[in-house]
Amino acid sequence: MTTPLFFCITHKQPEWPLPEFLTMVGTGGYVPERGIALSQRYPELAFQNEHLGEFAALFAIRRMLEGQSPTGMFGICHYRRFALTQPLGEMRGFNSYAHPSLLAQARPEHFFGDGNKIIVPSRVHFEGSVLRQYAAVAEARDLMMYFGAAVDAGAVDQNAAADFLSQNSFIPACTAAYLPVGWFVDIVTRVEMATQQFMKTVHIEREGQQKRNAGFCAERFHSLLLQQYIHQYGWDNVITTPMTMLTDDGARH
Repeated sequence: MTTPLFFCITHKQPEWPLPEFLTMVGTGGYVPERGIALSQRYPELAFQNEHLGEFAALFAIRRMLEGQSPTGMFGICHYRRFALTQPLGEMRGFNSYAHPSLLAQARPEHFFGDGNKIIVPSRVHFEGSVLRQYAAVAEARDLMMYFGAAVDAGAVDQNAAADFLSQNSFIPACTAAYLPVGWFVDIVTRVEMATQQFMKTVHIEREGQQKRNAGFCAERFHSLLLQQYIHQYGWDNVITTPMTMLTDDGARH
C-alpha cells in the first residue's frame, strides 16, 4: 500500500529519531529540516500555540487538507504522543509510557494499520463528569464558557454540549489519530469557530500552564465532536488504543 500522509507536530527538534514517513509540522518559531514551518506558511497561526497549544497546528493542517477527498485517510501525531495499534512501554493509569528509544520498534503499520481503519486513543473514564474532572485541575468557569461560546457560534447543539459535560469520559489527545480527512476538516472547523468565539468574548488571560486554557477546553470539545462521528460510524468499526507517551522515565522494554 501507499504510505498515507501523516503529520507530526512539534515545537522543537526532537531529541530522538522519528519515522521517515512523518511530515513534521513546526509550531512557534521552529523550522523543521523536513516538513512545514508554521512561521513560514501560516505566520498568523504559528505563535498562537501560546494560548491554543497544539490546536494552532491543527488549524493549519485543516487548511492544508481542505479540498482533498473527504474519504481519504491521513494520520496525525505529536512527537511525544502516538495512537499506535500496539502501544509501546508499560501502562500507567490510562496511557502507556515508553522511553523514546522504544519508538524504533514501531513499524509503519502500527501507525496506520492496513490504511483503511480509523485509529483513535481510548476513552478515558473518570469517577465524576467531564466538567468535574476539568474543575479538579483548572477553572471550571473556562470550560463552561467555552462550551457556551461553541453553542453561540453554531458549532454544536446546546443539548449535545450539556450531555457531553455531564458524561464521565472523553477521548484525550486531539493530536493522535488516523482518520478520514472529512471528519477532521469538519471537526477542526467547528473547534476553530468555537475557539474564536471564546477568545473574542469571554476568554480570561491566565498565568502558567493555564495560559493555554483555550487549548485545554478545545481538547474536550474536539472529543465531543469526534465521539459524535464514531457513535454514528460504530465503535466496533474503529481501533481504540491506549496512547503511547514517550518520556525519559518510560519503560525501556
